[in-house]
Amino acid sequence: MASIVVVTTTLPIEWSTEQITELKTKLISQQLAACVQSEKINSTYSWEGEIVSEDEWRLTIKTTINRQESVISTLIENHPYEVPQIVHRIEQSSSEYSDWVKKQVGG
Repeated sequence: MASIVVVTTTLPIEWSTEQITELKTKLISQQLAACVQSEKINSTYSWEGEIVSEDEWRLTIKTTINRQESVISTLIENHPYEVPQIVHRIEQSSSEYSDWVKKQVGG
């Protein structure tokens, strides 16, 4: 089996589809990610002593270990949250998919 890196972040629901698409396109066009998926979710968490429940966008970004830090840096630079949720993990994938991801991000 091969592997890829999956990076996940959340963004405010107030962001328009165009803003989300712009960030996704930036990640792809700069060859930082092979694929970026977006979906609307609801998050419940504790913030400054209060329990908050709000709608957000979730981005799921597929990349390589070599591009992981660049993806994270780009997210931090473009993120409106004071403490952005940026999590990443190595996932097993088929060799074919891993090869495709590597080809899209230039290795």
